[in-house]
Amino acid sequence: MTLQTDKKGKAQDWSTESSEGVQSRLKQLGPSFTFEELWELHKQSVGKSRPSAKGSMTLRKKGMILGYAVIVCAILLTGVGLYSPSVGAALQKVFFIDLFYKNVRGGMDSGLYQIEKQNLGTATDVSVTDQDIRLTVAEVFYDGIQFVINYQVDYLKKQKIKEEDAAVYYKYKFEDAHPAMIGTHAFTITGDHTFIGTTVFNTEPLPENARLHIEIRRIGTTDGNWDVTVPVSLDKTKPFIKIVRPQITGAYEDKKFMIDQITFTPVGTQVVIKTDHSGSLSYFLEDDLETRFDNAGGIGNNFSPLSEINPKPPYVTLLVHDSTSVQSNTLHQREEYADYHGPGSLPVTLKGARGGTITITDVQFLEDSTVVYYEASDAANQKPFLILEDSSGKGFVSAPNAVRLSRDSFAYKLQYSKLPSDRFTFQLIVNEYSPEPKEPVKIKIPIDWE
Repeated sequence: MTLQTDKKGKAQDWSTESSEGVQSRLKQLGPSFTFEELWELHKQSVGKSRPSAKGSMTLRKKGMILGYAVIVCAILLTGVGLYSPSVGAALQKVFFIDLFYKNVRGGMDSGLYQIEKQNLGTATDVSVTDQDIRLTVAEVFYDGIQFVINYQVDYLKKQKIKEEDAAVYYKYKFEDAHPAMIGTHAFTITGDHTFIGTTVFNTEPLPENARLHIEIRRIGTTDGNWDVTVPVSLDKTKPFIKIVRPQITGAYEDKKFMIDQITFTPVGTQVVIKTDHSGSLSYFLEDDLETRFDNAGGIGNNFSPLSEINPKPPYVTLLVHDSTSVQSNTLHQREEYADYHGPGSLPVTLKGARGGTITITDVQFLEDSTVVYYEASDAANQKPFLILEDSSGKGFVSAPNAVRLSRDSFAYKLQYSKLPSDRFTFQLIVNEYSPEPKEPVKIKIPIDWE
């Protein structure tokens, strides 16, 4: 199988699907709507009630907001990288996942942070230079569910690169393997001569010690040859992978299914379900504390990893819905507002879904981000759609998703980019359905961690 990216970095499998089919499958990586679409929808429906909501949030610009310290360090590291690709790559790898999240569209879970946190990636000094452009593969990660490749590109003679220079056009081929894959990537300019990239793919299982050949014949606007081959191995992640084979059957009305396998890794969770009704049934996962796993899209049913506060739950629960039963015209959106003008503004409680509440307890202004702490009254409100809106009406959405902080309550934190002011408005968007969708079928899946 050959994968080739388009100009926006979307991976396309030309050997098995049409481009339209691939684009449709790629949408699984994120939510079924874009933030801009939802923003416009709620403005049209109820936004007129608040005169201050003048502007729409530009999500693409969100990824470009970087802390001053990161920019300064990146410029310094560029100079180091020009003299030593291995040293430059090793120093810069701390930025890869963080910058990836800041550049991809919202809705992705935060599991990839565990690669750095637990040192699960395999460092590599694979490097090739052509046309005075050097590409260095800094790190490769694989856990049986997805693989991640971090790389750095140095323009050795160009005075200053532009946005069109920061792109890699590639084809992926595995030696002696032809798995189905789906993925995305992001590029970030880190200096006058340097940019970095992260490519993330969900994949079917690969043979032991597989080798990945990356064919690169264009970087930015320059044609050349930067082909590289890198190892893809489970050596570092295998001790932390737990596979459960429940073989549990269930049904939603007359639609039958079987839970075949669940794979837990430090970075993600994959549920393999066998059914003839995959187009109409949708699945969600939660642990014994009712912590809802974030949807990670991709091949099969991929979710975020187990939470750090509950790494070995005695069971997880699969929630099965009939996605065709929820029609878009039954959705109504309600907005709740509260102004923040300092610590004295908190705590503040907003009305959530189904009679529940979200209480915002604290706000922290860090060097390159803003962190909001809140507590939900119940499981239904544990993942609110909470926007921070500045005085101009510009909205800031969190990235990545919420992180649970307590086993005994639905206490979470959300991280946002650095706001231009410490005065803003909390804007909570609540989805309400009329009539309410049917309750999901719930299937408890015990897990033996011994």
